[in-house]
Amino acid sequence: MNAQRRQTFALLKRAVALVQPPEPLSVAEWADRHRVLSPEDSAEPGPWKTSRSPFQKEPMEAISDPNIERIIMMWGAQLGKTAIQLNAIGYFTGHDPAPIMVVQPDLVVAKDFSNDRLAPMYRDSPQLSKLVTKDKSRDTRNTILYKSYPGGRINIAGANSPASLASKPIRVLIADEIDRFPVSAGKEGDPVDLASKRTTTFYNKKLILVSTPTVKGVSRIESLYEDSTQESLYLPCPKCGELQVLKFENLKYDYDEETKSCTDVRYHCCECGMPSGEHEWKHDYENKAVWIAAKQHAKCRGFHLSSLYATINYTWKDFVNEWKEANRGGPEMIKAFVNTRLAETWEEKGDKLEHEELLNRRQMYIARVPEGVRFLTAAVDTQDNRFEIDVVGWGKGFAAWRIQFHKVFGDLNQEQVWHDLDEFLARTWSDAEGRKFRINRTFIDSGGHFTNQVYKFCKQRAGRGIYAIKGEGTDDGTKLPLIIGTSDNNIHRATVFRLGVAEGKARVFAAMKVKPGEPGYWRFPLPDPEKPDPFTYDEEYFKQLASEELVTRKKNGVAYQVWKQIRARNEALDLAVYNLAAIESGNPNFDSPLPSPGNVVAGATPQAQRRKRKQNVSSSV
Repeated sequence: MNAQRRQTFALLKRAVALVQPPEPLSVAEWADRHRVLSPEDSAEPGPWKTSRSPFQKEPMEAISDPNIERIIMMWGAQLGKTAIQLNAIGYFTGHDPAPIMVVQPDLVVAKDFSNDRLAPMYRDSPQLSKLVTKDKSRDTRNTILYKSYPGGRINIAGANSPASLASKPIRVLIADEIDRFPVSAGKEGDPVDLASKRTTTFYNKKLILVSTPTVKGVSRIESLYEDSTQESLYLPCPKCGELQVLKFENLKYDYDEETKSCTDVRYHCCECGMPSGEHEWKHDYENKAVWIAAKQHAKCRGFHLSSLYATINYTWKDFVNEWKEANRGGPEMIKAFVNTRLAETWEEKGDKLEHEELLNRRQMYIARVPEGVRFLTAAVDTQDNRFEIDVVGWGKGFAAWRIQFHKVFGDLNQEQVWHDLDEFLARTWSDAEGRKFRINRTFIDSGGHFTNQVYKFCKQRAGRGIYAIKGEGTDDGTKLPLIIGTSDNNIHRATVFRLGVAEGKARVFAAMKVKPGEPGYWRFPLPDPEKPDPFTYDEEYFKQLASEELVTRKKNGVAYQVWKQIRARNEALDLAVYNLAAIESGNPNFDSPLPSPGNVVAGATPQAQRRKRKQNVSSSV
C-alpha cells in the first residue's frame, strides 16, 4: 500500500509541476543562469553574462514582463540582436514553455538560423539539451524547422513561404530583420500580420519584432518603433554628468589616410562640449546607462540603438574606419552604414531624375579614356533590329566615365550583325598616356526574341568575359540583390547572370545623385566637334536614363516601392544597370597599378583569354 501511495504522490507532484506557474525569473536572469554560448556562435564560448553587454538587459526584461505584449528593436549591427532572440527562445523553452514561431526573411536564412544558431544553443545549454531531442531517429517530429519540448514547440518559418507561416496557434512570435521581409507571403498577405494572427488565442502572447531599418517611409521597423515607447539609451558625460544619446555628429576623430585607419577618437559632450574617450564613456556601463522613453505606451516597448554603444569586439575606431570606407565606396555603402550602424532609415533625395541636370554633367575628355579609369565594361541591349552598346570606364569608389555609346544595326537572324558586334567588343580605347584599354567584362541582355542566339554568342566568348544576363523583378516590392546568381540551364550551357533590376535601378539613381567631387560620381563626355560620332550622349540618351521613377504603393496596409516607367524608351537606364552589374560581378581591385604609358591594359582579349576559359566567372576583373 505504501508503494501505491508513493506512486500516487509522484504522479500528483508531476501534475502540479505541469500547471504551476514558473518561479519569477526574467529572460536576462534565465540567460545568466542557464545559457551557454557555443563555439559556432561566439568567439568566446562559455556561460552567458548579461553584464558584458548591459544595454541588452532592459529589452530582455521587457520580454518577460507580463504587462508588455510587443517588443520592438530597431538596432544596429554588433549589438547582439540575435543573442537576445536566442535567450528569449531558451526562456520559453526551458523556463516558461510555450509554442514559439521564429520568422526569418526566407526559408534559406531560416534553415541557417536553425542549424548555425539554434541547434548549438540547445546542444550546449544543459537545461535545454535535456528538453529538446538531439537524435532525430528517436523523435522523427524534430526537424530543422520544427522542434518539440515538454509544454511547447518551435516552428522556424520563412517570410516568403505562406505554408511555413500557416502553423498552429503560437504564444511567442519572434520576427528577425522584418525590413527584409517581402510585402506579401505569396498571395496570403503581409507575413508579419499573418504570423501575428497566430498569437490571438493567447492572453499572454508575446511579439518580438527586430530589424535594422531601411528606407524612410517604407521601413516596417521604423513604423512599429513610432508606435511604441520610443526608448533610447542615455549615458552620462564623464566630465559633467549630463545624460545624453550618443550621436554620430559629436564623434570627433583623427584619421590617417595613408594607412586608412583611425588613430584617435573622442566624443564631445552635447552639454559641456568636453571630449572624452570611449573607455571613459563606457566605464561602469552597467550602472550608468539608462533607457529613457520618449512617449508612453501601455503594451509596447520600443528600443533604438546604434553601433556606437557596442561593447564586444567593436570599437569607435572600427566605427570610424567603416564610415571612411563607406565614403570611399559611394552612396550605396553610405546607405548601408546609415541603416546597419546608425540604425537609422535612409531618406532618398528624390524618387526621380531630371534629364536636363544629367545632360549638364557632360564634359570634354582629354582622351577617350580619362585619368582615373582602371577597368572597362560594356552593356548590350538587344532589340529586334539593332544592338545598343554602352562602354563605361570605372575607377575608385565605383566612379564612372561613359566612354562610348554605339549602335549596331542589322537583322539579328543574320550572322553579319553578330560579327559586327563581336568586332566592336574586341576593340581598344586609349588614355592620354597612350595606354590601350580593352573591355574586361560585357553583359548582354538575353530577353526579347533572340535568347538562344545570345546564349550561343556568349558561350563561345566566355573566355573574353562576355556573358548573357537575365533581368528579374516583381511588381510587389520584393527585394532582390543586384546580382542574384548564375545559371547555365539552357541548350547552349551558357553562363547567365541573373540580375535584380529594381535594385540595379535604385543603385543607378543613387549614383547619379552624387555631386561632383564626391566618391562615386558619374561623368559623361561632350561630343568631340573634330571627330563627329553618329551615336552620342545626346538629349534622347539622358531622357532614357531618367525614364523611370520610384513610386510608393500600399498592399494590405504595407508600404512598398516599385519602379514606374514614365517615358516610352528606357534602354539607356537598362544599359546603366547592366554595366553596374558587370563591374561588381568582377570584384575589381581599383588600387591595382596601371602599366607604363604605351602598353596595353590587361583586358579580355581573344588571345589572352583563351587560356582562362576554365576560370570561375566571378574571378577578379
